[in-house]
Amino acid sequence: MSNVSNYLLRATEELETSRLLLENKRYRVCISRCYYAMYYATQALLASKNISSRTHKGVIQQFSQHFIKSEDLPTDMVKDLSNTYDLRQLSDYEETALLTYQQAQSTLAASTQFVERVRLFLDDTN
Repeated sequence: MSNVSNYLLRATEELETSRLLLENKRYRVCISRCYYAMYYATQALLASKNISSRTHKGVIQQFSQHFIKSEDLPTDMVKDLSNTYDLRQLSDYEETALLTYQQAQSTLAASTQFVERVRLFLDDTN
C-alpha cells in the first residue's frame, strides 16, 4: 500500500471517529479528529507529489503553494483547512474553551467534504 493510500485510510478512520464523537457529545475531541482527517488527506496530496513538511503549518503552506495557487483545487479548501487547524488548536490547548454541537457539526461537514474532494482529485489524476 502506498503512502497516499495509507494517508487516505487514516483520513477516513478519523472521519469515522469524528462522527462517533459527535454522536456522543464529545465536541472538543470531535473537532480535533476532524482536523486530523483533513491533515491526513492533505498529506496524501503532498505525498502524491513527493512533497513533505515537518510541521502542521508547513503542511498547510505546501498545500496552498502546490494545489491552491496552481488552481488544481479551490481556494475554499485551504480556508477550511486553516479554520479547522485554528479550532483544533483551541480545542486541544485552551482548557477553558467551550465548543458547541454546532461548531463540531459544521467542522465535521467541512472535513468530510474536504476528504472527499481530495479523494476525487487523486482519483482523477491517477
